[in-house]
Amino acid sequence: MLVSKANRWLETQPLLLWYCLFLALIVLVTDYLTGPLIQFPVLYVVPVGLASWYSGRRWGYFFAVTLALVRLCYFTIWDTPWGISVTIINTLIRIIVFSGYVYLVDKVGTQHRALEKKVQILSGLLPICSFCKRIRDDDGKWQPLEAYITRHSEAEFSHGLCPECVRIHYSDYYHSSSE
Repeated sequence: MLVSKANRWLETQPLLLWYCLFLALIVLVTDYLTGPLIQFPVLYVVPVGLASWYSGRRWGYFFAVTLALVRLCYFTIWDTPWGISVTIINTLIRIIVFSGYVYLVDKVGTQHRALEKKVQILSGLLPICSFCKRIRDDDGKWQPLEAYITRHSEAEFSHGLCPECVRIHYSDYYHSSSE
């Protein structure tokens, strides 16, 4: 189950990057069409954040810097009332702010994945034999409780005997050791 989740994530990661790229293009086109006086830098946060969360810090930085530089190129096309120095300063501010945002989103995403990996819980109903305590898996095969739980979580088992079982099953040993 844990392996299949990891495989699905690895298979969808390139697809997620394409979605982020498509979303970034939509934001860039929208920003270009609205012109230099109406600015939407907050929309750039969406593809940058998604890339950071799902693909890591490296892709987040790539989107942050690329989007800010493409926005800088727009100002060479537009006729703006302010000079190039103001535009370059604004681009540097965007890169710094977006980079900080990338760092924070990646940090939270990494912590989230670490917590998700640590918290492996079994949920739902488990079909278990009343007598031998074996569990029926998805394939209909019955397997020992320990094997099932070990396979579906990160739990490991060590075996011992509780005092009541020692009294019942090893009564000779129990009586001799308690005297």
